[in-house]
Amino acid sequence: MAAIPTIWSWLFAVSLVLLRLGTGESSSCVIWSSARPVVQRGSSLKVYCTFRCGCGRSMYSGHPPSLQRHTVVNHSTTYIQVENITKDQTFSCLCTCLDLDPCGLDISAGYPPETPRNICCNYTVLSEQMGEMFCSWEKGCETHLRDTSELWVSSDSKSWRPIKIKGSDPPSARFALPDEVRFISVQVTTHNALGSAMSLPANYTLSNIVTPAAPVLGVHRCSSRGCTIRIRQPVKTQHLEVQYATETGLWTTDPNSNMPVALDQFFSISSLEPYQWYQFRARTKFKTGLWSSWSNVTSSWTQEEAPAKELDVWYTRHPFDFDSIRLYWKPMTVSHARGKILAYSVSVHDSQSVLVFTSNLSANATNTSVKFCAECHVTVSALNSKGMSPPAKILAYRAKASAHLDVEVKAHERGATLWWRQPEIAASYVVEWYLEGLKMHELQWLRLAGEDHHAVITGLNASECYEGAVYVLYTDGSMTWRTFRLINTSQSVPKVGPSVKWEADATRVTLTWAELPRAQRSGCITQYTIYLEDSRGHVQQYFVQPTKRTFVLEDLPVGPHNLWMTAWTSQGEGPASLKIQINIQAVEGVRVFLLVLCLLLSVPVPLLLCLCQIGAVKKRAWLLFQCFMLQVVPDPANSKWAKEYDQGKGKIHAQQSQTVPTEEEEEPIVVIVKDPEELSNHNIEELDSLPTSPSTPGEPFPTYIKSYSHKSDGSEQTQTSLNTETEQEAQFSEEEEDGLYKTEEELPTVGKLTLDLVRIDWSLSENC
Repeated sequence: MAAIPTIWSWLFAVSLVLLRLGTGESSSCVIWSSARPVVQRGSSLKVYCTFRCGCGRSMYSGHPPSLQRHTVVNHSTTYIQVENITKDQTFSCLCTCLDLDPCGLDISAGYPPETPRNICCNYTVLSEQMGEMFCSWEKGCETHLRDTSELWVSSDSKSWRPIKIKGSDPPSARFALPDEVRFISVQVTTHNALGSAMSLPANYTLSNIVTPAAPVLGVHRCSSRGCTIRIRQPVKTQHLEVQYATETGLWTTDPNSNMPVALDQFFSISSLEPYQWYQFRARTKFKTGLWSSWSNVTSSWTQEEAPAKELDVWYTRHPFDFDSIRLYWKPMTVSHARGKILAYSVSVHDSQSVLVFTSNLSANATNTSVKFCAECHVTVSALNSKGMSPPAKILAYRAKASAHLDVEVKAHERGATLWWRQPEIAASYVVEWYLEGLKMHELQWLRLAGEDHHAVITGLNASECYEGAVYVLYTDGSMTWRTFRLINTSQSVPKVGPSVKWEADATRVTLTWAELPRAQRSGCITQYTIYLEDSRGHVQQYFVQPTKRTFVLEDLPVGPHNLWMTAWTSQGEGPASLKIQINIQAVEGVRVFLLVLCLLLSVPVPLLLCLCQIGAVKKRAWLLFQCFMLQVVPDPANSKWAKEYDQGKGKIHAQQSQTVPTEEEEEPIVVIVKDPEELSNHNIEELDSLPTSPSTPGEPFPTYIKSYSHKSDGSEQTQTSLNTETEQEAQFSEEEEDGLYKTEEELPTVGKLTLDLVRIDWSLSENC
């Protein structure tokens, strides 16, 4: 029996060859298979080729063609064996020795259709007279072939009739039914090249599957708390469901919507929020049957109302302006704003609540600075088109001396949790935090009720350093606080070292550096370390606080030094900065000058000291020294004693004279010296205690008289006339021997005794 298909195959091949040869085709071969052009996946078959040539016979499969190993049947026919075909394939044959066209064959692989299942039908009433039936089902597994389906319908008034189904996924069918139909039965048939399948009948009572057409919605008008929508539909219904949703997309059913609906009807929705964007949809239902599809979605804004909640406001003080504070407030949510915020109003009131200052800021503002006083308070309000929010009040809180606050901080992934213990009852708490050093720009805060004793901070940047504080606010206007730091997450060591600059001044070196870039800090910097290495390799460390930006190295030894710095976090020390080479040098100019000076003075100074011990040399040196002295005699009138008498303490007269001085001539001051030895026992300041006139009218003048003039020839003459007591005694003894002083007999007897009459000849002292 197996030889029969082979014989028929050979007969079929010979017939094709003869047919093509007779028609004069230019093909080089004839190709066919042992199976049909469509086979089930997993099948095996043979593909044959009969060639018109006797050389260069080749067989191919796939695309692009791939040469296959073939088996020779006879001098003109070959074949290839195909096992477990799993997809559509193309086979071809070709004579490579002749210029003829190849021949080819396409074989499709798939599965027969499965039985359709889960038939579901709905009946939609389109008008009072007509409705539409819609049925859908599941076709089963994919066949990978071209399938066709038919829906067979039978009603209580008509027999079965097929309805051609167009290809769809999932497969479905839609057809009209008159209103008099009450019962219906449907059945689905699917077939392809490998077979066909038919479902079981599905029977329906139309009153159980009937549904109205979807209504058409439109918004009529909206107030601040509600909206009225318009509902239109082709037939009356007994049930209505209306839903609304905000921008969140969560639909809410209006509890008052379950009611009969006419063909054209208005419906009001209440309990809406002011200045919100709402979407609306609706569906209807008959007394029996199913709900209709949802209507189209329509939307509208509710109207505005004045904000009903106060702003969340906090403040901080300026680091350099103690008379001002910086106010911050959070933008209101849409539900709290109840409208579009147009501006913010900031007002300052004194202790009597009298308005001191007010200002309106734009809707984009989130902070401002205001002048503040100890007894003042500030209010901040938000404004929209309908009014102003309740004022948020900021007081000048004073520190509570007796309060103590313990805060515990635990960092976690991109956030931190804080706990605190407060012995007294607080009105509220404020937890603030900000990036290190950026409090005025990055301030954030949470306001908590008095019964809360913990807070969770989220949204922190990884590897950033944060600072903050917990404030306890009391009802009496006082507060206490506790700062915290190092709440950053994912902390590691710094990525780079500081960039150091230096300036040397002799043995003193001043170092300066800038903060590390935030992206390279990897957390909070806890300290800096300066390393100084001398020429012997000895390294000395200096630890610097993280807030410092400069450091001075004092009394560095002369020679070369290497210097570098590192930064630390709580996780450890970061990499070192680039090494700096510092060479401390001695001041060469001073060293050379001192060396030369010592060499020059080492010989003459000792020699001069030896020569000064000889009396003759000493005298000649003294005479030489006198030649360099000023030749102008110092004027005693500039002495302290003479000036005091010139200002009116008294006038000293040598003797009574009847000569009256003129207005232009000042009366001279006379000093009477009785004995040279007596002069040696007094200082120049004590001369005012000497007697200025004889004790009796007939008593003669003393032996020696020394006079000073009031007037001086110039500023150069204001020199001290007397030196020490020893020098005075020596001068008096020498003058007595040489007769330098003028005696009483040589003095004039007429007129007043003046310095012009009695003057010491100092030039004679050169002979001493």
